[in-house]
Amino acid sequence: MPRPPQRIPAAGFVLVGGQSRRMGHDKALLELCGRPMFRRTVELLQPYVEEVTLLGPMTRYGGFGLPVADDACPGQGPLGALYTGLKLSSREWNLVFACDLPHLNHRIVELLLQRAAETSAQAVVPVAGNSFQPLCAAYHRSCLPTIKAALNRDDNHSLVGLLSLLRVEVLTSGPDESPSAWEKLFWNVNTAEQWAQLQSSVGTQGL
Repeated sequence: MPRPPQRIPAAGFVLVGGQSRRMGHDKALLELCGRPMFRRTVELLQPYVEEVTLLGPMTRYGGFGLPVADDACPGQGPLGALYTGLKLSSREWNLVFACDLPHLNHRIVELLLQRAAETSAQAVVPVAGNSFQPLCAAYHRSCLPTIKAALNRDDNHSLVGLLSLLRVEVLTSGPDESPSAWEKLFWNVNTAEQWAQLQSSVGTQGL
């Protein structure tokens, strides 16, 4: 697709360092329509950012021709990955996406960047089904001190918990979009059963 006008300079990050315990093997590398899932997310972001970096182990992802950042806070899950990305970034705004959201589209990227360009908040985070979607969101680098403080505490290092400490602008579905279609955007793949369901739906309906 043609490169869209860039509303604000932003960096892109794709989380690929998860353990995939419920799947049984690395779900980022599972191929959907001939491409690994992480590659689909990278290609979704690339038209909107100057560079996309994979947040995960260099030993596993160093051969794909993309920048890779090893976790600066091993064992701290997505919160540690977010800290790694923002610390590395040279941009104020950063799109941070999980690798296992196959139904994401260009519209959600454009909405995040549009709201980021206009907000005074530190993060723009979608809400679907009454749940925050912190792994398909835009984060400002001003979040770094709060994230570092959260990592230094011994309590639960959850991204949703982090959001309660930040100024967050909530992104919801528009008036022309059904709640079910909005929620489908953030459906993720965690188990072999969900992967089989996704493959079946792609075969009959497409993404």
